[in-house]
Amino acid sequence: MLSFLLACFLQTPSVPIPDDARAALEAAVDLAEPGARRNAANALAARKDVSVEQWIELARGFGRFAVQPPGYRKEHAALSVLDKVEETDLHLYVPPSYDPSKPAPLMLAFHGTGGTGAMATPFWKDVADALGMLVLGPSEAGPNEGYAFSDRERAAALAALRWMRRRFDVDEDRVFATGISRGGHLAWDLALRFPDRFAAIAPMIGSPRFNLTHGQNNLRFLENVVPLPIRDLQGSKDDPGVLVNLHEAFAKLAQWKAPDAKLIEFADRGHDFDFAAVDWKAWLAAAKRDPLPKHVVRTACEPKEARSAWVEITGLAKDVAEDIVPTVSAASWKAMDAAAQRAFLQREVDKRTARLEVTWTAPGAFTAKSTLVTSFRLHLPRELFDPAKPVVVTWNGKKYERRAHADARVLLQEFVERFDRSFLPVAVVEYGVR
Repeated sequence: MLSFLLACFLQTPSVPIPDDARAALEAAVDLAEPGARRNAANALAARKDVSVEQWIELARGFGRFAVQPPGYRKEHAALSVLDKVEETDLHLYVPPSYDPSKPAPLMLAFHGTGGTGAMATPFWKDVADALGMLVLGPSEAGPNEGYAFSDRERAAALAALRWMRRRFDVDEDRVFATGISRGGHLAWDLALRFPDRFAAIAPMIGSPRFNLTHGQNNLRFLENVVPLPIRDLQGSKDDPGVLVNLHEAFAKLAQWKAPDAKLIEFADRGHDFDFAAVDWKAWLAAAKRDPLPKHVVRTACEPKEARSAWVEITGLAKDVAEDIVPTVSAASWKAMDAAAQRAFLQREVDKRTARLEVTWTAPGAFTAKSTLVTSFRLHLPRELFDPAKPVVVTWNGKKYERRAHADARVLLQEFVERFDRSFLPVAVVEYGVR
């Protein structure tokens, strides 16, 4: 196995890479629309003068970054958010030690209701200076009236992250998310839905949500963040709903043996926290994303938010739903206390949430267990499979075999979306029926 993995890493192109290939890949990544990026990726993959191995080499060394002046500054950016362009203020802090030739950690910091990114970045200056960490505080370009739990807000946050990663040499394995109040809710929501984008999260006076009246429930995705280091700072006299959600979340994380998830409460505080309660320098220095985890669990209710690392749910059973209106008789409901009502609602939500668990046991060998999943795919870097052998997946006790081979189209379609230099899949295998 070791010789196979070394061979994968040590392969080098036998002929020079064409001069225009790097610029062509950069241009494809920088297209505004996902459809245009995909078309450009397909066109690049069709080139006969660039091999898969050469595209891998270009992807591993992707990004040409300029020297940046240290300190605070504000940038104005036109971000592509869903199907619109949003004019957005981005507040940055660049530490004096930032070197554009070396990947740097990044803290994505979200402000509270009515605030701006300028309010979120100063907390992290000393930590940034100590770790050589970049800080990005996007200002809300839409209604700034609290977290609305919307696709637009999530897309805007990820668009700001994309903007930053194209202009600074950001280490994709050390991207952190934090936020205060509204921003804390957003940091939780992003991590629960896109867990493979972050190395750690630090929400403050914000929580996951469980509010079926407003169609809001991301606690159902909590198992997605079990591996993620978490520090949550929270006043004990804050909104009781926030406290209930946090207590339930961390109780479940403890039950699932989350390795580094801690809720830090302040008994004498309300909607407030003590930033100094955590040794942020030591904690963040130790936090690093594993781009190739051996074991992945993904819960989801929509295919557009069903990816984690190399695992992606592509088909959901008909019972799966984002918005749920449970049916219960008035008499039964009134007979329950608040805790029983919450437990009933959570069971109803769980019945409509898909779950996929996949373990990589050897190159080309996987075991999968699922509920409410009709199909899924595996995005395979060279390290995860042997092209000379079939990929074998034992799914819910039944064995399936698929052939996989390196394909530039797979690599480039992935790369134009994520430009993740640490994770470069070259094959996709699919199981089930969508």
